Amino acid sequence: MLVIKAGGSVITRKGGRPAFDRTAAARLARALARLRGPFALVHGTGSYGKPPAVRYNYLSGRIAPGTAPVAAIKASLLELHSLFISQLAAAGLRPVSCPGCACFSLAGGRPRLTAAPALKGWLGRGFTPVINSDIFMSGAGFRVVSSDALAAALAAALRPELAVFLTDVPGLLDPDGALQPELSRAGFRALARDIGAPRSDVSGGMAGKAREIARILAAGVDAAVLDGRRPEELLKLRAGRRAGGTYIHAR
Repeated sequence: MLVIKAGGSVITRKGGRPAFDRTAAARLARALARLRGPFALVHGTGSYGKPPAVRYNYLSGRIAPGTAPVAAIKASLLELHSLFISQLAAAGLRPVSCPGCACFSLAGGRPRLTAAPALKGWLGRGFTPVINSDIFMSGAGFRVVSSDALAAALAAALRPELAVFLTDVPGLLDPDGALQPELSRAGFRALARDIGAPRSDVSGGMAGKAREIARILAAGVDAAVLDGRRPEELLKLRAGRRAGGTYIHAR
């Protein structure tokens, strides 16, 4: 069983307005349909989620009451979720919508999986649970929980064989820009110290992803960072062939 996280940058087009990349999403969906074995899929928000985070100033993830149109933002995120699920179904998968706020609760600002029996039930029946990044109620206000954090919590709870992050980069790069095809846990920690966080990304960009990968490794689960624009790399990896991207060993 796998946990796969598809970055929002892989299924949307960048810009100030929501734009679903139907061609890229369909290509990814066709590749995922060729995988053998069950997997749970988490996806990001891309141009559906980052522009409003900038516009309404909640890059920290916290939304104070009355400062952002939460209902409209959630409706936009749901639109992306539905469009992606449609492409997965068209490729022959059996996707089932599992909204983030229905599957997780927050504890100290961190997501905790509460729907493990239901997700295992869907997986056992041959379906693919599809989980989206979401806005959660938190205190008197709200909190955005990134898809990276949801994927990490999911991997820690379900202990898959592998957690895969599909991004818009070839894999993890060292400070000189060289791709690192394979890393130990210690090597990953050393590399992660050089990764900075962008100012315009509520998910924390690659630095946020690195923090969540560290949590996955701490749970004893291997991780891989692959180029989601070339989803055939995932098929190569699963077939035991040399693939692009970065494979990180938990042990």
